[in-house]
Amino acid sequence: MSDKVFVTGATGDIGQKVVRSLLAKGVATTVYVRDPAKAKALFNSHDLLTEVQGDFDDLTNLKNAVAGHTRLFLMCTDMPRMYLIKSAIAKAFYEAGGKQIVDLSSRFAMFPWRTCYIGEAHRLAEERMYNLALEHNTNLVALRPSRFFTNHLWADLKLIKDLNMLADTQDPDAPIEWVSTDDIADVAACVLTEPIEKHANFAYPLISDTLSHRRRAELFSQAVGRTITYKQASPAERYKILEPIMNNHAMAYDLSTVDTSLPPTSVVPILLNRPNSTLEAWVQQNKSHFI
Repeated sequence: MSDKVFVTGATGDIGQKVVRSLLAKGVATTVYVRDPAKAKALFNSHDLLTEVQGDFDDLTNLKNAVAGHTRLFLMCTDMPRMYLIKSAIAKAFYEAGGKQIVDLSSRFAMFPWRTCYIGEAHRLAEERMYNLALEHNTNLVALRPSRFFTNHLWADLKLIKDLNMLADTQDPDAPIEWVSTDDIADVAACVLTEPIEKHANFAYPLISDTLSHRRRAELFSQAVGRTITYKQASPAERYKILEPIMNNHAMAYDLSTVDTSLPPTSVVPILLNRPNSTLEAWVQQNKSHFI
């Protein structure tokens, strides 16, 4: 494999999985991290791994290091500055000769213009990077995942453990989208190691599983061995639960008002030749957190 991949967000859940997949495939990988020693420990000082120290407040080291890399996996969670950070990184990468960026965007970017804070942050970033890709005759692949399975570990953990309940704003039988971080990382690693022209400037929506809140409560009940009920809360009630946890008005507002109800997408079955991951399997694997 002659391509060299530059990775941001490498120490997070998805980033770690992407890096491990790349290294397992024999891909020379550079990680941009605050703590190089932590990265070395996480990835066992792999021979194919290079660490570059830096953060998103000062991109000097990143800009000096991206030359010689063909591909970039880009992940940034700084919503207010996302379009500025991502477009600055994309500009530096394309100008250094990079050919493909795989951007971790959001399913919420598909919502209508200025109807969702999270979606707007990702949409603006995608738009700026896409224009840069066209300008440099290069490629931007956007991955657009829906609600993470792992959201349960912070948004619902206390409710399940202390009150034996789940809460959201939709009808108990309304279909709700969820996505596995494994599916996201596996698709990213696939795109980063397949021919660039195959994926061109695609945007891939990622939904692993769609199921009702009633069914979700049944899955947790089976996993923890006690009855977990679902409460349909008002948006205001849901906001009061989420805002202290997130300490972010805009994101808590979004997650209290936005509905996502599309069926699972076919990206994983087509690209990876396997079924989408299921929330049922994830709950069973992570039930110890909720008991």
